[in-house]
Parts: sequence; structure tokens; C-alpha cells
Amino acid sequence: MRGRHKGPRGLSALRLAGLTLLGLLAGCAASGPAGMPVERGVSWFSYLNGDDLRRSCGQDRADRFRLVFNADYNQHIRTYDITADPDKGGAVVVARVIQAADLRKVNPTDSAGLDLLGPWRGDRAEARLTPRQFAEFVLRLSDSGAFEPLPGTVRLPSNAIYWLVNGCRSGAWFFNVYPYPMDRFADIRFDGAVKDLDGTGVPFPPLPAPADAPRMLPPASARDDSGGVFFELEVDRGGLVGPTHLFGPWSLTG
Repeated sequence: MRGRHKGPRGLSALRLAGLTLLGLLAGCAASGPAGMPVERGVSWFSYLNGDDLRRSCGQDRADRFRLVFNADYNQHIRTYDITADPDKGGAVVVARVIQAADLRKVNPTDSAGLDLLGPWRGDRAEARLTPRQFAEFVLRLSDSGAFEPLPGTVRLPSNAIYWLVNGCRSGAWFFNVYPYPMDRFADIRFDGAVKDLDGTGVPFPPLPAPADAPRMLPPASARDDSGGVFFELEVDRGGLVGPTHLFGPWSLTG
């Protein structure tokens, strides 16, 4: 099982100091890089990093998959948590859609967690997949290269469009990302299956033309005027290297 760390790596000294203080205030510290105490509920980043799935991976027979569709953190996020049922076969799918009105209320470093997704309530739907449906879904993930190592390091600005996938399969943890409009995004094979199992009733937002897709954070003046939260993630085959360049109305101490 791959699980090099319990939380995002490579945080700057300033951010580590802020998160350490946040952890002390919250009274629930966990081990971070170099053994430094980092607040357990850097919840959105921890959720993206699959920290909870890493900890449980291999401890039971249940495969678990997490898919996140980010279409600008301040506008539209979709999450899918899929848990296999090793006794009855098939799996349970919990789908959520979180849109602008909800996202503006939420600090991505909020210690309340997302149930983990606690503050990110949004629209929620639950469904059950038959063993055949679940097997077909896993095959679609495999065909998309989800279980293969991510080649190199990728930077993901919060206003960008991308799929992020992680989870535990046969006792091994995996992590992958598919930024739009890279070829990896175009080669995805699981998106149709995901749309079929989404019972929220909320449509996916249309994709912009490739030339118009955000590839970096907006300029500082636009960030200041929007009132939103902006950050950039750096990821590699091991997961989040670290959330960087956090901008917006939220301070490190909440």
C-alpha cells in the first residue's frame, strides 16, 4: 500500500506555522511533515488527498473510490464517494453537488470537516450499484489510467477545471488527476458512468472552449474584487505536495 504521508506535503514554513496554531486551537493535532503538528481538519485539502481513505486502506475488504470534479472552487464542485460492499457485492454511491451559494460560505481549511464534507452540504443523493454496474465502473476507471502513477507534478489552480480521483483498491491506495483541457481529460472513460449514477438532478456545467479554460490563478486585482477563495494545489503520484498561495477572506486561524 502506498501511503507516504498522512497529509499534504511541502507546505511553506509560514503555512505550517499557521496550521500548527490552528491545530492547537482546535485541540486535535495530527502528525504532519517532519512530525510537526498539523491540524487534522485542513478538511478540503485532506479530503482531496484521501487521507481518510489512506488510513483505512487494507484494513478491511472494502474498496473505496473518491472522485471530485472541480469547475472553479468558487462556483461548482461535485464529489462522489463510492464504497464497495464485499459481502453483498456492488457498492454504495454518495454524490454531492456544491455550488457558488454554498461555497462562498466555506473556508477550505475549516476544521469542521466534510463529514469530512460537513460545511459543504450542497445537494446530496445516494444510490446502490449492482455488482455488474460496480465492476463496469471500476473498469472505466482502469481504462482511464486511474490506477497508474501520475506522470510528474501537476499544478491545479482553484479556478481551473479538473477531475481528481483517489481511493483504495485491493488494499493499495491510488491517486490521479485529469486537468482540462489536457489530453488526460479528453481520454477519460469514467465520466459517462459517473453521470449515469448521479442522482442529484443538478446538471454538469458546460465546458469552456479549450483556449478559454483557466490555467492559472486570476490576477490579484480580480481575486480581491471577487470575494472568493483562491489557492493552488501541487500534486504528484503521492497525492498533494501541498496547497499553496491561499488567497481570500479566510485567515489561517479560521
